[in-house]
Amino acid sequence: MSAPNHYETLGVGIDVTEADLKSRYRALARRWHPDIARTADAAERFLAINEAYQVLIDPVSRAKYDAEQKLATFRAARSRPAGAAATDDATCPNRSRGTTTGSSSTRGADRATRRQADLDAMIDHLLQDAHIAVQRMNLARAIECCNAALRLDRRNAEAHEILGDIANARGQAEAALSHYTLAIQLDPRSIRVRAKFDRLVSEERGQVGYSASRKESSSSLALRQTATFMVCLGFFVALVAVVASSGTSNGIEGAALWDWSAGLLFALPLSGAIAGVVCSYTAMVRPARSELMMTSSSRRSRSVVPMGVILVLLSLACFWMAGLLYTVMAITQEALSRSIVAAFVICAIIVLLFAVAVPAAPLGVLLLGGNMVFPAFIGGWALGDALR
Repeated sequence: MSAPNHYETLGVGIDVTEADLKSRYRALARRWHPDIARTADAAERFLAINEAYQVLIDPVSRAKYDAEQKLATFRAARSRPAGAAATDDATCPNRSRGTTTGSSSTRGADRATRRQADLDAMIDHLLQDAHIAVQRMNLARAIECCNAALRLDRRNAEAHEILGDIANARGQAEAALSHYTLAIQLDPRSIRVRAKFDRLVSEERGQVGYSASRKESSSSLALRQTATFMVCLGFFVALVAVVASSGTSNGIEGAALWDWSAGLLFALPLSGAIAGVVCSYTAMVRPARSELMMTSSSRRSRSVVPMGVILVLLSLACFWMAGLLYTVMAITQEALSRSIVAAFVICAIIVLLFAVAVPAAPLGVLLLGGNMVFPAFIGGWALGDALR
């Protein structure tokens, strides 16, 4: 008799969320508790429900259980009908001892080959699930799948590559380099992983070299300080221009963009772009490529829309909603980027300053100003990376 399927025991799908799983368990526990149900099979059903819940509520045990279920399904699909072996023996009853021994050895080799094929298939399924989880920004699930694959094959280079991509997305450069190094050692012919490793090393060296050069070269430090001062001066000049132009505007206190003065429409994106250049040039944020441009983990993974494109499109519709959605999604998926958070905070400060400086339409600037500041900040961020 086969073991009961935990998902069927609880009456949920394999993609059930933790909240739905808890809700379903509470309902079944109340229904089948022996003190309430008082049926012959109530105690047995209650124990099965508890066992299924304990397995599925823990992410690690759930990932292991899913992998075992996939392996069992794969084996069942590949297995021959039960009568096939008996038919073969019936057609050749008079086999010699040597032939029998040779056939046993062959069958043993075949079984070993099938076991290895089943193992490879299960690892492949786990890595595919990891790729899908990364594309959905469910990084915790992707890590579980990669760790499960590594428990089955400690020398799997692709699992280390995915873990390196996840660490890089989280801003954990040392962990990412460690995983990329292992992946290169396990698969020296992988040009893709080596390119990721070299790019991350160059980015980290650029930041370290920039910090060191500030201490070692006084002339370069003075030049950068002057450039930063000029940038800040330009920013405040733009603010003054906005305040001055508000006095000659039509005075309509509305939120519509066409009610704003030309100086305001020009100064908002200009300030965002300047702030992006300054933040990148002074290494306040990591390189935009590693923070905003999401590359595929391997040849088999589907191409996805880069995070930077998604954030820019969302911010064009509503800057505040884009910041809120990113923060919630990043926190729940443990993928929060300090650089992206800094970008949102700086843009919010710029918008607040402009809202205070423009008495004619503070609410409109507060609501819609970020829609222009944030995309310009991203552009300035990329430009600052090029200048560095």
